Amino acid sequence: MEAQSAVDMSAQTEISRVAKALRANGFAILSAQAVAAVLELSCFDASTRDALLQSWNDLPTDEFLADGGRYRFRRHASLKLSYGEFAQWLDEPYRPHWQPKTYNKLHGGVFRTFGEVKPETTANPLYRAIVTQFGEVFRQATLPAPATWFVESHQFRIDARSGEGRPTPEGAHRDGVDYVLLLMLGRREIDGAVTTIYDNDSKLLAEFMLHEPFTAMLLDDNRVVHATTPFRASGANPERDTLVVTYRESSFLEPQ
Repeated sequence: MEAQSAVDMSAQTEISRVAKALRANGFAILSAQAVAAVLELSCFDASTRDALLQSWNDLPTDEFLADGGRYRFRRHASLKLSYGEFAQWLDEPYRPHWQPKTYNKLHGGVFRTFGEVKPETTANPLYRAIVTQFGEVFRQATLPAPATWFVESHQFRIDARSGEGRPTPEGAHRDGVDYVLLLMLGRREIDGAVTTIYDNDSKLLAEFMLHEPFTAMLLDDNRVVHATTPFRASGANPERDTLVVTYRESSFLEPQ
């Protein structure tokens, strides 16, 4: 019990530190060590981690790319995190993803129905920890703290086997939510994929490349704009796997 309490305290300390940095800067870039502390990653066995990572090998093709590309594979799900004494996870019936053109000039204004995140993935304890622990980071970064997060989760694989892979074909953008988590889960045999973050006046705030698994980018979507450059293959298996989770306080993003 003492060891578990120590782990819990370490996680809470890191969550508070990251939330403070996010409030101060509008974004935070987390090392694998910081992510491990937030998630209490040492509490998960190798089989749980492997099962989550292997789920990226079964993503259907994104059929909605307006540039005609076949380089993006994804699954999508919606849920709610409701806060009382504890965070309560509420699964939602599948709902298509929607953004207005204000936020996504290339793909906005239409409902996009993707393959749903599989039940075995949503039941994976590490997946649930990612969504809930970073939900707590964002909750601590918000004053007053919200009673509910409306959450959308996106599994992405970008593939450069047939040419250029484009993580953000829409260019620099906001997502139309309150907060965004991008968790790097795998980067293999590619050159490129440099991420930039700008403030709302187009001033460059950060430029970096996420390499290592379980590094992360956190964004206050009301304060910053982000983009990632295209990449090309440097070997036979050029792939970039990420989990993007968005959090919105008022409701899911829907047409007005």
